[in-house]
Amino acid sequence: MPKGLPIEVRGLTKRFGDVTAVEQLSFTVQPGRVTGFLGPNGAGKTTTLRVLLGLVRPTAGTATIGGVPYAKLERPLEAVGASLDATFHPGRTARDHLKVYATAAGIAKPRIGEVLELTGIQSVADRRVGGYSLGMRQRLALAFTLLGDPGVLILDEPINGLDPEGIRWIRGFLQLLARDGRTVLVSSHLLSEVQQSVDDVVIISKGRLVRTGTLSSLELDSAPQSIVDSPDRDAAAAALTAAGLRFAPGRNGFIVDERDPAKVGAALAAAGVGVSLLHRLRSGLEDSFLQLVGESDGSANGGTPAPASEATVAHDGPAAETSAEAPPAVASEPPAESTEGKDA
Repeated sequence: MPKGLPIEVRGLTKRFGDVTAVEQLSFTVQPGRVTGFLGPNGAGKTTTLRVLLGLVRPTAGTATIGGVPYAKLERPLEAVGASLDATFHPGRTARDHLKVYATAAGIAKPRIGEVLELTGIQSVADRRVGGYSLGMRQRLALAFTLLGDPGVLILDEPINGLDPEGIRWIRGFLQLLARDGRTVLVSSHLLSEVQQSVDDVVIISKGRLVRTGTLSSLELDSAPQSIVDSPDRDAAAAALTAAGLRFAPGRNGFIVDERDPAKVGAALAAAGVGVSLLHRLRSGLEDSFLQLVGESDGSANGGTPAPASEATVAHDGPAAETSAEAPPAVASEPPAESTEGKDA
């Protein structure tokens, strides 16, 4: 049985010239749970993972796995499986790709067939990777992380670009890995991508920690709101303002910071305003996440920020700096064979 190890980040800071990618970041990831490492693109997630895997030297602080830096793990592929920016030689088969790493790490050949079967790509294992779909490449990257049967899995955006079937599969698979006692850390820029599979969340923004805890604790902060619409939206807005209710425009009417729709309806009725739509809105979890990372694009009446369910996240961050130290076993080709293009 693989042994899960805690991941500990303490006071981590990383600067690239004048740009601070990560600042005084501290959190712990526990075995037996799936932890979502969340934040907008450019928040510092990938930089943090690269420091954790020994690919980037920290400016200050530490990042350890079981209390040990990655570079000092005796058999890293059997302790940690990691997939960052997976790159595969397009002319090599999936089986041959895994064989290269199994040979280098001293892993028995039968394990190759086991991970191909676990990830559902056994039937296409002898096809060239250049003809793989994005979902098949994601599964191959996951097969690589499992090659050494590690107790710690670190996955960077594993759900990005997958179709609904692939998303359902990987969500269930991550939970299965955690139930085996493994430590599973999954990064994403969207809570909606991982919220059905994670137990805990670590949320960062602009390189700083903004929230850590269970997903259920974040759900408690996402107070229900109400949706109301009227044939006369100007009159409805005036009635809500007169009643002292905070609101923001949405796709289907106004999003009102009031959990009881009856109070919202009463405010419009008192002003003689007709109502065409009125119900409770319970999709506040993603809105709470967006507010935490400063990405809510809605404004309440009077200029006070309010949740906006249509908000999106899209920011670019500094390029990662690569260390010359021993690289970890991430899902990519060895330097001498990785020059024929990078797969998305």
